[in-house]
Amino acid sequence: MLKDFAQQYQIGFPLLSDRDSAVIRSFGILNTNIDPSLRAHGVPHPVQYLVAPDGAILRKYFVPNYQHRVAASEIALREFGIASDAAPSVTLQSGALTVEVGLSADEAFAGQEIGVFAKFALDPGWHVYGSPLPDNFTATSIEFDDPKIARQSFDLPHATPLRFADLGETLPVHSGTFRIIGSLLLKYPLDDGSTTLRGRLRFQQCSDTVCEPPETLAFEIPLTLQPFMVAPPRK
Repeated sequence: MLKDFAQQYQIGFPLLSDRDSAVIRSFGILNTNIDPSLRAHGVPHPVQYLVAPDGAILRKYFVPNYQHRVAASEIALREFGIASDAAPSVTLQSGALTVEVGLSADEAFAGQEIGVFAKFALDPGWHVYGSPLPDNFTATSIEFDDPKIARQSFDLPHATPLRFADLGETLPVHSGTFRIIGSLLLKYPLDDGSTTLRGRLRFQQCSDTVCEPPETLAFEIPLTLQPFMVAPPRK
């Protein structure tokens, strides 16, 4: 049965027939929320593992349900800093700040989690604020407000404390070049074809003598949503 499934979908890697869910139980990922009387009882929680050549598990990627998967391009971006050669990006510029925002790949399926990056470059002597901040300052952030996105998260680098003598405060700042890495979980289902993902960048750039007003820059990044693979007809 498993062999027929692999041939039908042209799967080119080994599949495991896990009788009585023995391997699933050994990994501690048995989905105990499923009633034992149901046919689906014995399946695991959906998770992908990043495994080193020596067999050590480097990372676990859990997703909400079986309709979602983490894209390999996101793992490559998050773990190795690599995006696809065809990955789309846009460049935003304001004053002393230039930011390139892009995705880990130019194609994805509905229900996939894809990577997103933002590369910041500030002119010498300038900075933008990190977190946490008092209410009268604006921390650097990226947010996608597109209805095609079910969930998003971003990891900012550690900000450097900077003492402002005139203000009598020490505040977290980013300067020079730095990068933000994040992830976007696409909703399921979505229509396939060409689309865009809408987002916005918020920041406040300052120098030793000038502090600009907070800014919000809107952007759109193109993405192709691939159709789900349909099994070929049985011969």
